[in-house]
Amino acid sequence: MARQKRLRNAIVKTLRENPQGLTANQIIDRLPDRQRKSASNAGHVSNLIRGMKNINKIKIQLRESGSLGGGAYTVNQYFYEEEGAEI
Repeated sequence: MARQKRLRNAIVKTLRENPQGLTANQIIDRLPDRQRKSASNAGHVSNLIRGMKNINKIKIQLRESGSLGGGAYTVNQYFYEEEGAEI
């Protein structure tokens, strides 16, 4: 838990600043440079979020623009709730 604490705190701060919700890739894009280097990919961010309190997720469908097949795919969108303790 303590090993990734700074990265988890940066994720919480990013989600607090964006109450409309963010996907894992959007979270990585908005992290400070130092924490962005330690977040290797969207799966890593999702695994870190999985154990955190007060973060909820919903599944949303996104469409790929410009694709011939009209490729739609499902991603998780994460929200921070202001109730209780953080991590």
